[in-house]
Amino acid sequence: MYAWRARIGVIAPLDDQVEYAFNKYAPEGVAFNSTRLYFPGPTPEGLIFLSDQLEETAKIYRKQHHDVVLFGCTSGSCIKGYGFDKECIERIERACGWPGLTTSTAVLEAYKALGLKKTVVMTPYPEETNQAEKKFLEDNGLEVTSITGIGFNKEGDYSYASKWHLYRNAKKLKTEGAEVFFLSCMGLATMELVQILEEDLGMPVITSHQASLWACLRHAGINDKLPGLGKLFTL
Repeated sequence: MYAWRARIGVIAPLDDQVEYAFNKYAPEGVAFNSTRLYFPGPTPEGLIFLSDQLEETAKIYRKQHHDVVLFGCTSGSCIKGYGFDKECIERIERACGWPGLTTSTAVLEAYKALGLKKTVVMTPYPEETNQAEKKFLEDNGLEVTSITGIGFNKEGDYSYASKWHLYRNAKKLKTEGAEVFFLSCMGLATMELVQILEEDLGMPVITSHQASLWACLRHAGINDKLPGLGKLFTL
């Protein structure tokens, strides 16, 4: 059995990168079961439609033990504002009976673990979604020095942003006054960029995949320190 340390359920939109990232970087003995949600796109309306499928989808995990079940979508788990991530967790737990988690919750826990509050944020979202995420972060006690969308606003397109594109846009950001850089969205392939960006930006980096994996492991009682995934995984 591959899940001899932990079994983690993942509920995620189409066009994200979660299976590859989690299976590549998770420690031995951790296994993932994933299922997908139809995703009309990262507008507020599309994200609400996405989250409305959550409870019915989570029922699939009911009959097998899972240490945690993740709603793997950053903006989808914060789009309705303060407390919506907790509402999503309650939906998961009600539907399947196992501990729930969301990416936006994981990101908040990552900021808390790092002890940092002033953040610069980069996303692939349209402006309306960016502003909703900014408000969610600020209502949870963070200070967003800036939030920048990099123009991938259609379903599917942003999933294939190259590392070159993400790195170059991150380097263009004004980071004055920020303590930590957050690269938001489970649809972006970011794990290989964490350490490089930390070194080149000179500050800790949080990404949606990295924070989600870290929080899933910690909630499952696995405290491995993993190399190459930034300061967060050294704590």
